[in-house]
Amino acid sequence: MTQRFEGKAVLVTAAGDGIGMATADVFARQGARVMLSDINETTGQAVTERLRKEGCEVAFLHADATEESDVERLVAHTVETFGALDIAANVVGDAHRDAAGPEFHQQSLESWEHTQAVSLRSVFLSMKHEIAYMIEHGGGVITNVTSLAGMLYVDAAGAAYAASKAGVIRLTKFAAVSYADRAIRVNCIAPGVTPTNGYNKAGEEMGQMVIDHLLPNQPIKRPIATSEQADAIAWLSCKEAAMVTGHVLPIDGGWTALC
Repeated sequence: MTQRFEGKAVLVTAAGDGIGMATADVFARQGARVMLSDINETTGQAVTERLRKEGCEVAFLHADATEESDVERLVAHTVETFGALDIAANVVGDAHRDAAGPEFHQQSLESWEHTQAVSLRSVFLSMKHEIAYMIEHGGGVITNVTSLAGMLYVDAAGAAYAASKAGVIRLTKFAAVSYADRAIRVNCIAPGVTPTNGYNKAGEEMGQMVIDHLLPNQPIKRPIATSEQADAIAWLSCKEAAMVTGHVLPIDGGWTALC
């Protein structure tokens, strides 16, 4: 496999499973030195050990991306471990247990605030500290993970989730314009139906029901692999995408082409 990220220092949040794990895989296997982070230490360490056995240069730090002290420590640890931070993939996000269940007027405040914290505050805090380093060290690339629910109405997504993911898009565009003259590129991907553990928060049967309900919206009527989302993040981070910033890239099997 081409080592197109050889020597690059990469930080990936939510790297213990799903899109985050796939993203850590693609960067590590293409020569990057990767700092994996996850709130679940067990899964994060397991992915790290697997990649080490494959000969990849990786490390892990347990961190809660909704806590500023944890994010600040994570960025500092990445730099201390690898001597730099060139690329970041901010993957943390969560629809919460009842975000897609009750109608908007029945949404609990606790659910709303939890979802905003995990899906939006985490991205704000990550970008804040990543950009602070990159400004002083010649630039870098950041890719955030939003959702089609932040772009258009998705009936299986709740109001809290939709609002948080729309916020990720606005933060991405704001940062892209604000720091373009300092060699920092910021983009985001918007996944279509990509089965992850997030779909199974209410149980595997319910998760499959949601997938089956959403798939007809995609002209390419098959679930999207997490590796396909990770490949998009990798492309946005490579030199071939040097003029791409402030972009929302739907990896959605054609869903948005219908809108």
